[in-house]
Amino acid sequence: MLNAMIWALACFGVVAADIALSVVLFSALGVASVFMGFSIDDLDIQLLQAVAQTASFLMALLWWRYLWPRSFMARRQSEHPLGGGARGAWKRIACVIVIGLALQVVVGYVTDAALSLLPDAAADYSELVEETGMGDTSYLAVLTTVLGAPFCEELLVRGIIFEFSLRAFNPQCRPLWKRRRRASAQDGAMVPWAAPSTWGIAAAIVLQAAIFGFMHMNWVQGCYAGAAGLIFGWVLVTTGKLRYTILLHFAFNAGSYLMTLLWFVNTSLDVVVTVAIAGVILVEAMRSLRHACGMDAASAPLP
Repeated sequence: MLNAMIWALACFGVVAADIALSVVLFSALGVASVFMGFSIDDLDIQLLQAVAQTASFLMALLWWRYLWPRSFMARRQSEHPLGGGARGAWKRIACVIVIGLALQVVVGYVTDAALSLLPDAAADYSELVEETGMGDTSYLAVLTTVLGAPFCEELLVRGIIFEFSLRAFNPQCRPLWKRRRRASAQDGAMVPWAAPSTWGIAAAIVLQAAIFGFMHMNWVQGCYAGAAGLIFGWVLVTTGKLRYTILLHFAFNAGSYLMTLLWFVNTSLDVVVTVAIAGVILVEAMRSLRHACGMDAASAPLP
């Protein structure tokens, strides 16, 4: 229990560190604006977000590089590398992209339906979108949303936070993360340990998804980000590679801009049919990804 509490708090510590970094960055920018004679309010909000995102990415990258040699994912890759060659890799890429796009359709329409039943929440969210520039379609806004966010958030959440979540619910694996820091990822296979349990992996997926939702700091985004985070965590456990969740996040965010292509979805019946079709595609793509990763014959995701 104590182990779970410590590592769960460490997960929220990652969020606190990211927030603290932004506070320090904007405070420094505010001080610089006083001496340089410009107002920080005159700066483009998307530019400020891009700067904060870059700083967050660099922090996450360095942190993840430090954790990687002793991580569950390093162990997963050393013991069960993905096969299939180039053909297998392209199949996994295609499955991940389809999962991201289908998930966006399902989450997008379900969220819209929920907001239609909660007019006050919808009004508050619309105001938030306008104030923060989330609805901006400028090149910089699209760049930070489609490219910046996947790299930054996946390193933070599916990298660091998911690693800490796995440690929280799998104390039997302590020898893995307690070994010397400079050991290589391949050495992880030589460390004696008890494999993470199925329930421990599931609990870790739920915890990182909940924190992913919390990081968005509003109820609407928090709910759909948390739901999406469950799928993101599943993809990471299935593939064992962070690059696939980055690609998934890219497809999911890009899908929000492609929703306008579904101009023919107008009535409630149209929405129900579209969500049903997208749901079937999502499930089939997940099944195909599992098969492409050789998980059908595996007894556990992280043996």
